[in-house]
Amino acid sequence: MNRIATWLLIVFATVCVVSSGAGQATACVGKTLVIGTTPSAQQQLLAEIVSLLISERTGTTVKIERFEGADATHQAQMRAEVDITIGYTGEGWVRVLQQAPADDAQALFDQVKERYNKELNLIWLQPFGFEHPSSVSAERADQVAPVVRKDTLKKFPALARLINKLGGAIDNENLDALDRQAQERAMRDVARDFLRDNRLI
Repeated sequence: MNRIATWLLIVFATVCVVSSGAGQATACVGKTLVIGTTPSAQQQLLAEIVSLLISERTGTTVKIERFEGADATHQAQMRAEVDITIGYTGEGWVRVLQQAPADDAQALFDQVKERYNKELNLIWLQPFGFEHPSSVSAERADQVAPVVRKDTLKKFPALARLINKLGGAIDNENLDALDRQAQERAMRDVARDFLRDNRLI
């Protein structure tokens, strides 16, 4: 092997990191993902969980940026300033898609997921597993899930499968316990312990 070929191999090995093990993803050092949140403590806790899952399993740098509210967070994602947000089906259906409130939670999730994909190039991943009181309808609760830009998933092909490991992992009882812990400890520590306890990192 000549010196040029050897040098190129060294450079490639330095730039790209492959995480070994089942379910782990391939990431390139130097790439950064941004998670956008509102000031809500719940959103910030979920963002910490998603952030640590990605960074610990892939080595990818993940930043969390807080915005004034749901609309500002959504607009930042549409401008490609944010890769991942925490979505609530009721808000997505009524405030983003401008539709009347709906009653069937699963049907609503399916419709929101389909229209976000087709109209906004945003992908709803699997819901976390808990129900959140809807801010747009008193008659039902929202499903809550990570929402990722479609072009981000093209750059990180294994990202959806990785984040979907959180699907159904946080029910209302778990969420309440995490919320209580986060009032006494740093959110990042609570998030890390949750992921370790569930063997996700």
